Amino acid sequence: METKILIISHYGIGGSLLYLQELASALEKKGYPVIFCIPKNTRLTIKNDSSHKYILKEPSTAPAFLKPKLLKYLFHISKYFYNTYAVKPEENIKLAHLLFPFYLTDLITIHRLKRKGIKVILTVHEIFPHKPFLGGKIDKIIIKKMYELSDLLLVHTDSLKKEMLELFSVSPEKVRVVEHGYFEYPESMADTLTLKKKYHAPPNKKILLFFGTIRKNKGLDILLDAEKDLRDDFFLLITGQIAGASETPAKYYKEIIRKNDLVSSVYWLEKYISDDEASEILKIADAIVLPYKKSFHAQSGVLNLAIGYKKPCVVSDVGGIGETVRHYDLGVVVRPEDVQDLTRGIRTLLKGKQDFGFVRYKKENNWENVCDKLTGVYEELLSQ
Repeated sequence: METKILIISHYGIGGSLLYLQELASALEKKGYPVIFCIPKNTRLTIKNDSSHKYILKEPSTAPAFLKPKLLKYLFHISKYFYNTYAVKPEENIKLAHLLFPFYLTDLITIHRLKRKGIKVILTVHEIFPHKPFLGGKIDKIIIKKMYELSDLLLVHTDSLKKEMLELFSVSPEKVRVVEHGYFEYPESMADTLTLKKKYHAPPNKKILLFFGTIRKNKGLDILLDAEKDLRDDFFLLITGQIAGASETPAKYYKEIIRKNDLVSSVYWLEKYISDDEASEILKIADAIVLPYKKSFHAQSGVLNLAIGYKKPCVVSDVGGIGETVRHYDLGVVVRPEDVQDLTRGIRTLLKGKQDFGFVRYKKENNWENVCDKLTGVYEELLSQ
């Protein structure tokens, strides 16, 4: 019986879906024997659908009638617990790879897998949660235990590896760097002026784009403060909706827009952005801004989408994004939570520089290369 690798992901929307899609396609092209356990409504375009078990529940969404935050929390947690016990590996599974582990329940998942003699790899996209469920100290204990139980930990940059070693004192030999591949939609065929009109952007200003699901640690409030001094030359296009019940509500950001008299300088498309809309929005953007806060301990799918479209970026020096932008010369890196430095960075970026390092990044971090590194890790662990 052929040994297969089990890849588990709780999430099938947003940036997680993009990551799943690219990884599944790359592994399929390579003909590598894997089985994906993913949420039932995940939309993957692949040829061999038999390699995917649509058995999990998507924990990111909750019914609209669940208004109290506590009920929403319980609803989300119940889905994670369901997923923990829904995963029932077959006998030929020797290695399991958790792509987006959720520590409160995946500690149980790892225990279950290890009892069956299955080796476990985690891809740690976020070293430490920006909003710990249990206050911080207890979360850190649980996360450290989850890391210790796993056989290998994968991160996307050297800076994230360093941060993991400092925060959790794990063995350096246990942590490997497997870079994040870039994303690319088909380019919109609509002309730029038409698209600017569609998204309420003026034709005579540079377009700054804040893209993706909105969380407190992504610093939209910092960018809105910067826009006060930028509005004569720059228009801010915000696309995406608030991440969930635990996050700062939309009315907080809308109040900043109102108080700072930014209504004519900002347009917010407050919804989940479809692939077609993303293609249109990215076409008209002059730069993408990631003003993320100090509590951001991850790499960014939005950054890799910007790279796919060769859009220069202004990013905070946090998580893995500052390292990536600096190393590949993809834009400007600024101090986190510093409005003046963010304003300076935006003006500096768009003064006329055109030669960025997108070609080198794409050459080194395409999904074929990511897949080769990943399967190399699989084979190494299986041979032990």
